[in-house]
Amino acid sequence: MVARTEPVSVRDLARFQELPEQFLAKLFTRLKHAGIVVGTEGISGGFSLARPPESITVRDILEAIDPKRSLFECGEIRRHCALFDSEPPTWSIAGPCRIHLFMQEAESVLQNYLMSKSLADLGREFEHKAPDQFIRDAERWFHDSRNERTVRK
Repeated sequence: MVARTEPVSVRDLARFQELPEQFLAKLFTRLKHAGIVVGTEGISGGFSLARPPESITVRDILEAIDPKRSLFECGEIRRHCALFDSEPPTWSIAGPCRIHLFMQEAESVLQNYLMSKSLADLGREFEHKAPDQFIRDAERWFHDSRNERTVRK
């Protein structure tokens, strides 16, 4: 979708990636509400990027799909120990949880990294990795799928 100029239908994308169409439709609805993609109605419609791929970060996409998701949910395990009675001792729960602080710092590093990668970056990395023939075959596959939908039989 990064390099495509015409809209891509959810049905075609689901078939191409062998993903459930309903699942992908929900993701694209969220991406549309976040202003990452725009939808075009009709038989030749589909989704395309709403802005240049250089301005869409991986974090933007993840935030649109699953807002406010944290990598770590603190379970306050320090409150639970076979040696504690019904109430943990004050020393065990005083101050912030060390594991929680560590995971918050790790998540911050990851979030910064996700903000540093754009869709354009991912597209370039993929094009560098994939054989030219695959890129041509994929483009032909989407073109043919679109034509099959739009040509009346």
